[in-house]
Amino acid sequence: MQINFNNISNDEKDSLKNQIRLGLIELEQKESRRRKKKRLLAFAAAASVALLAALFMNQNSSESAKPLTALEQFAQTSKSTESNLDLENISLVLQDQKTITVQDSTVISYEKNGEKVTVGQQAINTNPTSVSAFNTVRVPYGKKTQIVLTDGTTVWLNSGSSLIYPTQFYGSIREVYLTGEAAFDVAHNKAKPFFVKTKECNVRVLGTVFNVSSYPEDETVQTALLQGKVRITYNKKGILNNQELQEDLTPGMIATINKDQKQLKVERKDVASILSWREGYFTFKSQSLNSILSKLSKYYKIEFIKGAGLNLDANYSGSFALNENLNSLANTLSSITNNSCTVNANQRTITIK
Repeated sequence: MQINFNNISNDEKDSLKNQIRLGLIELEQKESRRRKKKRLLAFAAAASVALLAALFMNQNSSESAKPLTALEQFAQTSKSTESNLDLENISLVLQDQKTITVQDSTVISYEKNGEKVTVGQQAINTNPTSVSAFNTVRVPYGKKTQIVLTDGTTVWLNSGSSLIYPTQFYGSIREVYLTGEAAFDVAHNKAKPFFVKTKECNVRVLGTVFNVSSYPEDETVQTALLQGKVRITYNKKGILNNQELQEDLTPGMIATINKDQKQLKVERKDVASILSWREGYFTFKSQSLNSILSKLSKYYKIEFIKGAGLNLDANYSGSFALNENLNSLANTLSSITNNSCTVNANQRTITIK
């Protein structure tokens, strides 16, 4: 049947138009309800996936979480794991919270039984009260110190760093907690492995010489092995699960953990230069200017003001004596990089451009 629009009245035409308009409105409403229902289904599906992921993570975390040792529990509540930026003097904090001021580069040495510690020429009773008695050494920026632990292990603690350790190594392991940078010459004891623990990773050794750098403000944690063998354990925390990464290092190898990218990289480099700070020198080979300035800032407790056109990615090689004054430091830096350096001794700043 066909409609002859020429034979219908205007009222009939208006009625027909109105029916068509109402039909289109009804169709649009149905389509809108369909789209809304589809969005609700998608949202519900996404919420379900998120809930399942959260449940999986909680279950995975609870299954993979290892109980904290007494040392780690102590470190979690200790101020020594924070920045030492405002610290003025090297401090030895005993388990009774008595604090001993230590001169720069002074050796702190413990007797084998842990009951006495010698700071320079001063002998101090430690009076350990329990197997979980810990001492802490905190070093401000611009200074360093050396510690001989009760097992004979020697630790060189660098600028802006802290070390927590027991007054005596009881049990089947030896462990210390590091914030910042330290070099270790570990006394050999095959039956009692030595662990260096940081916020990011654990380093397990039997007897060796190595360097660990784990400053809170740095983007990376680095372990460099000079002698012996160490095992790096890094707990990589993911969205859905946690993954434990392990790498064994042999002499001449460096392990670097990138905190942001959550990656563990192992490569061969010149390790001897990395440990040169123990002898009072900062030696570097093919390092970026940005990395060099960052380390000099820690060693000398100074701030670098960087010019706008400075190429911070350029690599340089050279050496600094860590007891240089600021003018000597600026002159050496200028000769190595061919950049001009201006010293403000009062504000302890060097402008480089």
